[in-house]
Amino acid sequence: MRLSAVRLLSLLFIFFGAAAQAQDNPPLRHPLVSVDVLKEEVTIGQRADGSPVKITLSTPKGESKGKLPVVLLMHGGIPAKIKAPASVWQVYRDWGTVIAASGAAAVMYDHSLGVPKRELDLALGQLDQVLAWLAAQGEGRGLDTKRVSAIAFSAGGLLAPSLIEDKRPLAITRIALFYPSTGIVPGSPSEPLTSPELAQRMSLQKSAAAIAGRKLPLLILRAGGDQMKGLNALQDETIKVLLGADAAVEVVNLPGAPHGFDARLESVAVKDAIDRAIAFATRD
Repeated sequence: MRLSAVRLLSLLFIFFGAAAQAQDNPPLRHPLVSVDVLKEEVTIGQRADGSPVKITLSTPKGESKGKLPVVLLMHGGIPAKIKAPASVWQVYRDWGTVIAASGAAAVMYDHSLGVPKRELDLALGQLDQVLAWLAAQGEGRGLDTKRVSAIAFSAGGLLAPSLIEDKRPLAITRIALFYPSTGIVPGSPSEPLTSPELAQRMSLQKSAAAIAGRKLPLLILRAGGDQMKGLNALQDETIKVLLGADAAVEVVNLPGAPHGFDARLESVAVKDAIDRAIAFATRD
C-alpha cells in the first residue's frame, strides 16, 4: 500500500524528532499561549553561508521589577528538505509566549545541527553567536545574563554536553530536556554518519562527571510512550549514569506520552510538565 505524500511527511517528522511540528503546525498545549507579550526579531550575526543569524526575543509587557532571567530555546534536528525554520513553528512561538507570560525572557533561534548527519560544530558556532549577543546586549535590555538557562527538545539534547564547556561566551546555569536524545541512538540513521569522537562529544553519559562536578541542575522530561526506537532505552541508561555520578538531575516521566508531547497531547500532565520546566529554568 502506497503512502500519500502528506502521510509520508508526517512520518518523517515523527522519525526525525519533529513530531511536535507536523504539517498542521500545532500549538503548545498550554492555556497561556494567547497572552499578549512583546516579541522582537533581532539579527545578531551571520552564518557560514552568509545568511543572517536571528533570534526571536519574547518578554513580558510592562515594567519589570528587576532583570529578567533568560531561557534559551533549542529545537531538535531538522532535515534539510524542511524549509520552514523552527523559529516560525507555532509551538516554539508559543513557548516564547508562555515563558514571557511567566515573567522571564525567551530567546528562540535556529541552528544547523541537522539530521541524519549531525553538524555539531556548525550548530555550536550559531549558538555562540547567540550567547555572545546576550553577553554584550542582554544587560542593556533588562536581561539577567547571570541567569541563563536552556530548554532543549529532542535532538537538541545533543548540544547539552557542549553547553557546560568553559569556552561558551556565557555560562548556562540550568538545562531542561524534553524527550531528549542523550547521545547518538544505536541503530539510528545518524549512527553510521557519526565518528566515535563526535558521538562522544554529544553524549550526555560521557559528560555525567562534568555535570556532577559543576553541580549543574538538569531536568529530563521523559515521554513514556516515545515512538522513536531506542531513544528511551538510551535515555534511561543516561539517567542511570547521571545518578551514579551523583549529578543534580530530576526526572519527570509522562506515562504513555508521545515524542513531542508538548504540542501533541492535551492533558493536565503536559501543562504541569511545561510549568515545571519553566519554573525550573527560571529558579534562582
